[in-house]
Amino acid sequence: MMPAPRPVLTGAREQVHSLRYKGPRSGPPRSRHERDDGPRYKPGDPIKETGIYEVIHDRDHRTAHEAVMLANDKFPACDSCFERVRFRLVRTAPYIFDDADFES
Repeated sequence: MMPAPRPVLTGAREQVHSLRYKGPRSGPPRSRHERDDGPRYKPGDPIKETGIYEVIHDRDHRTAHEAVMLANDKFPACDSCFERVRFRLVRTAPYIFDDADFES
């Protein structure tokens, strides 16, 4: 039994489909910390938004992990890979004690 042919998409449906489907990926899949999901920050850069950041260490040191960073601080250097660590914003998240209901 042969599979049914794919329907032909036209107009807006075709545009939505083309935005979602990017076709088969060439090359090996990229790991989570190799994606290009926005700017990367380095030690000493000011933290502009409080939130959860992906911490991307030098390859030989450790795998990427997430950490909370507070606005108005500076991104820190790593004790092991020093200035080679990078940070990427995953999502903003307000600091609980900056919320009016939780201020002391």
